[in-house]
Amino acid sequence: MNPLLLAAWFGHLKILQILVASGAKLNCENKNGLGLLHCAAQRGHSRVLEFIMEDLVEDVLLDRVDNSGKTAFHLAAEHGQLEVVEFLIGMGCTHGLKDKDENMAIHLAAKHGHNEVLQKLVETGVDIDERNIDGLTPLHLSSDGGHYECVKLLLEACCNVNALTNVR
Repeated sequence: MNPLLLAAWFGHLKILQILVASGAKLNCENKNGLGLLHCAAQRGHSRVLEFIMEDLVEDVLLDRVDNSGKTAFHLAAEHGQLEVVEFLIGMGCTHGLKDKDENMAIHLAAKHGHNEVLQKLVETGVDIDERNIDGLTPLHLSSDGGHYECVKLLLEACCNVNALTNVR
């Protein structure tokens, strides 16, 4: 990682600002394709994201994907970063993008048991019965992970309780 990505990863806003002012390349990425937004979103650094999106918005793509096809929104949902998820929704990110395994952010939140994030995603109106590459819905993933509150939330949102996977 270069210094700019490290500053975003660790949430060092003042360092990020001085690096940008000194001409740091904004569209940089690490070996996994993580860019500025990915680093800040995964780690929950809302102030860093605000700086990036408000001051550098023309130079940074909101729905940019990493090598696994994940956006900053995917990573925020996967890591339970509710404040970041709300911020990215407010900035107009695309809710229904799929990664290389055809997971949407809702799949990742359900899989990892992030109930508050899952609730926010359900509220956006995203398809709660969408399937990933293995035919798994968010309900399958939260059931498999033993995430009771997520299962309960999805059932209350009227997901398909009888959905079958592609795997036998």
